[in-house]
Parts: sequence; C-alpha cells; structure tokens
Amino acid sequence: MTVLVGDIITASQYNTLSASINKWFGDVYTGNTPASAKSQNSYGWGNVNAGTVNTGDIITADQSNELINRINLGVLATGTGTSITKVVTGNPILASEHNAIETQAAIIDVNRLTTIDSTTTSGGTNGISNRSAWTSSISVVCTTTFSSYAAARYFFNTGGQLRFSFNCSGSSADALAWDDLFDADDMGSLVFSYNNIAQTGTRPGNAFANSGFYELTTTPTEIYNINLDMSPYTSNDLRMFAYRNATGTQVITTFTLNNDDSNAETVDGTTTIYLDSRKADPKSAAAPTVNFSVAGFSSFVAGAWTGS
Repeated sequence: MTVLVGDIITASQYNTLSASINKWFGDVYTGNTPASAKSQNSYGWGNVNAGTVNTGDIITADQSNELINRINLGVLATGTGTSITKVVTGNPILASEHNAIETQAAIIDVNRLTTIDSTTTSGGTNGISNRSAWTSSISVVCTTTFSSYAAARYFFNTGGQLRFSFNCSGSSADALAWDDLFDADDMGSLVFSYNNIAQTGTRPGNAFANSGFYELTTTPTEIYNINLDMSPYTSNDLRMFAYRNATGTQVITTFTLNNDDSNAETVDGTTTIYLDSRKADPKSAAAPTVNFSVAGFSSFVAGAWTGS
C-alpha cells in the first residue's frame, strides 16, 4: 500500500509489505503438498521470514533494513529490480523509502522464478552409472530425494536444476552414433527445472511442454525424446520419462536408449550417464544480518542399467 508524503507508516502497512516479501524470500505455504495450487507452491525460497510490528510501535531502521536486505538479496538472486540504500539509524523512515521497498518487492515477485546464478554449477556431479556392451535397448532409473516437499520447492523455486548427460566410449558404428548424439553440440545435457525439460545442444529433440517439477504426477510420463540420428533413423531414440512419489519428495526419471532396428549392432565400450545439479549460491546482507541459502537434495542416485 503506497504511503503518501507526510503520512505516518502504519503497522498494518509495514506488516502487509513484510508479508508480501515473505511469500517469495521465506515461505508462507510451508504445509503445502503436491496437491496444493501451483500458484502457491511456486512461491517460497525457504529463508527466514521477516517479522511484524505491533500497532502503536515505532518502526525502527533495523526493521526497515530487514526488508531492504531481503529486497537487495532478491535483486542479486534474480538479476531484476534495483537495490535500495539502507535506512540510517536515527533518521526518520520516509514515505519514499517505504514505497521503494514496495515497488522492488513487486518486481522480484514477478521474477522470483528467474534462474538464479545461471553461470555457476554448485552441486557438481553426484551420480554416475556405467553400462557395458549392449545391442537392443537399455534403461536406467535416476532418483532425486529431498528431505521434504518444502525443500524440493525451495530448490526448484530458486532456479535449481537436475542435469543429465551421457557418454559412449565404444568404437563400433552404433557406439559412435550414440556418442555423437551425446556431444555438447548435438543433444548435450538434459536440464530439468521447475517448469520444463530442455536440452543444451542444438540437434532437434522433442521437449514436451509443461513437463517440469510442478507438472509431475505419480504416473511415469514421457517428457523428452530424440532420434539417434537426423537421418535415416526414425525409431532409434533416447526417451525420458519422469514422475514423483506421493509426497513430492522424490523425482524419478527413467531413460531408455533404443538401438533396436534391422541393422542394430553391438554398442561396445561403456555407456555412461552422469547426474549433475545446479543450485543457487548463498548470499548474505549485514546490519541486520539476513541470509539467502538453499539446501540441495538428500541424494541423487543413478541405478544400474537394465536391458541387453
């Protein structure tokens, strides 16, 4: 609520502004489940909520700076909006300062799901699974487990990604074809986020719309596929299926590599899947201290390959 010059900033106005910031910086939907509305679940970075003031209290510089620090961390996190200069202790809190916080809070709210720290890769490789020579079709199941549904929400809401890449070390014609598909300038990595699945490479693949974390159900659903080669292959492909467990604490992805056509030969060497992750780096603002940090997952595991 905009404050007019000369008006006193009321407890109600301060608390309304604090609550609007807490929706994205902290979490006001901690009890949500996968069945809750996506419009609610997609809020919350999981940090400490800002406090409130009582009617009749004088709003202090520290209280205003708690909000300003959250705004400035939000600007750093999303790359949107403008940082705000903190209030000096002893100075009156101006209507313009309150209104600036309100304006920036609204900007960050709109951009709260913008990928955070997109150039960093904290998290690293967490799981690798190798497969010896095969001919027809093989599959591997990868399971990402979070400590709670809230922790999963925070991970994805702050731009967290699950990344999957492959390698084939063989020298047969089919092995070389698969390794070519896995190259960075072909399929590259498959990136799973809050709203979709995407590939980093430029060879055309089929990334299904509305296939991110918040669209998962308890039924395995195909969210991506790509042909082994542009031509002449039409049936040899890599397919990705994804689902969640009932509580939303696990993301389960299955990858199937099909090499089954009339000319199929042994894919020799070793076929490998690599599991990597990306999450936001921690940030902090002082006086008063406000921290931004995101926990990762509890485990990120690739199972054994099956098939032949």
